[in-house]
Amino acid sequence: MKPEWQIDKRLPKPGNSTGRFVVRPRRWIPGVRAPWVVSAAFSAVFILVLALLYSKSSGPPLEVPVPSDLAKLEPQLRAYLTKEIDWVRATPNDPNRQATLGIVYAANSLWPEARIAFQNSAKLKPGEPLARLYASIATQEIGDLDTALSMLRKVTTQFPDFPQGYYHFGEALLRAGMIEEAGPAFQRLIVLAPRQWHGYAGLGDVKLRQGNYAEAAKLLAKAVESSSDAKRPHYLLGLAYRGLGRLEDAKLELALGVSQGDSPMDDAWSVTAPKHGRLLQDQMDAANEYGQKGRPDKAVEILSEALVYQPENLTLVNALAIACNRSGQPDKARQLLLKVIEKDNRFLPAYITISYSYADLRLNEEALRYAARAIELGPNLAQSYLAKANALLAAEHDVEALSALESAYRCDPQNAEIQLEMGNVCLWNLQRAGEATEHYRKAIELNPALTPAYVRLADLCLRLGQAREAAAAIEILRKLSPKAPELVELEVALRKFGQSGNSPWPAK
Repeated sequence: MKPEWQIDKRLPKPGNSTGRFVVRPRRWIPGVRAPWVVSAAFSAVFILVLALLYSKSSGPPLEVPVPSDLAKLEPQLRAYLTKEIDWVRATPNDPNRQATLGIVYAANSLWPEARIAFQNSAKLKPGEPLARLYASIATQEIGDLDTALSMLRKVTTQFPDFPQGYYHFGEALLRAGMIEEAGPAFQRLIVLAPRQWHGYAGLGDVKLRQGNYAEAAKLLAKAVESSSDAKRPHYLLGLAYRGLGRLEDAKLELALGVSQGDSPMDDAWSVTAPKHGRLLQDQMDAANEYGQKGRPDKAVEILSEALVYQPENLTLVNALAIACNRSGQPDKARQLLLKVIEKDNRFLPAYITISYSYADLRLNEEALRYAARAIELGPNLAQSYLAKANALLAAEHDVEALSALESAYRCDPQNAEIQLEMGNVCLWNLQRAGEATEHYRKAIELNPALTPAYVRLADLCLRLGQAREAAAAIEILRKLSPKAPELVELEVALRKFGQSGNSPWPAK
């Protein structure tokens, strides 16, 4: 006999993995009131829903990985991990919570624990490619490259349209020296993500290792075109140009790619990782990066929170003072640093930073006094003399400031930024155009990718009527920074110079 009502489970819609239940009466039941039928039907539905939910979380709870040395970790990191661990323990069979915990561990270089969490997430949600991918990455970071390669190969097989899988597989193959197999992985990545630079750079690296410099240069130029900000494509393109004998082009690209770090292909999980970093050095690096990008307020926020956990860390206090100086709070920086000096009157970084604080407060004598003390403590450190130069410039003692910059350069003869600053003082403060030109040329020699040096040199050469050198500087500037705001003005001035034969600006 057929049931008097029927419960259907419709296919799930996107974003709803459980689907939904629909009660559909089959026919009227004589002698039974309709409300009772509906009530019974929904009771049955409720029971089935509970059963379904229970089935997803039934069974023994999965392990929540905890570092064995949790009590010995940095205080802020330990507090953050404890909170995240407790959150996952509340629902250990939630794949999203396990995945988040894995990202937290990965962001703080706790890879063994990260691997367990990612493996748990993969067990709970087998159709999620990122869980399997990150379990593979964690295995590689632990040092088990062979197992990681096997896992990554499975990821690309099970998820053939998942671009990040091919990216990490190709990179792991390159690391293992399996160049021939890496090529097809990057080719597939280009097909799946043609607007991303990673596939072109990876395949270009393969061609480079095979000695095919011409083909490598084409691919790497495409990678640079796709992302001019990424350093690795520039560095690899420089190697390809060097292999082709294009030494000047190679020098420029290698300079653009100097200090190249890893720039992995982003995914939905990786973009969340930075907010979970709680290692002190990572936070100080992040704060410094925010400061350089014009967000010193964010740097102050990050370092102030870190200071709550390590109030006696003098290096951290000094970093916070630097951020305060950059954010227009020199008096707050001064107060922080006076306490540091009271605790340790030989802590050199504090004297350098407080000198800048006093200069910003227009207390020039104090700025010079602390800079002098910094030189006593660090006579071979360029930063000590740079602090003195800054204080002298604030006091409008320009000749003495130039002398201090020369002392700083003797301490750090590879520092192109010091040569740039010397050129600026010669040009703007002392009206020594010839000396300024030489300093800008030296800065470019030390760092062929130093964009401000090309801007200053092109501008100055135009003022001096040296059109050929100005044109050369503008051409390189166009390659280095095609969106530089000064570029348009310089190009217009160069055209006017070509039309009239005279400098469009009065010489300074």
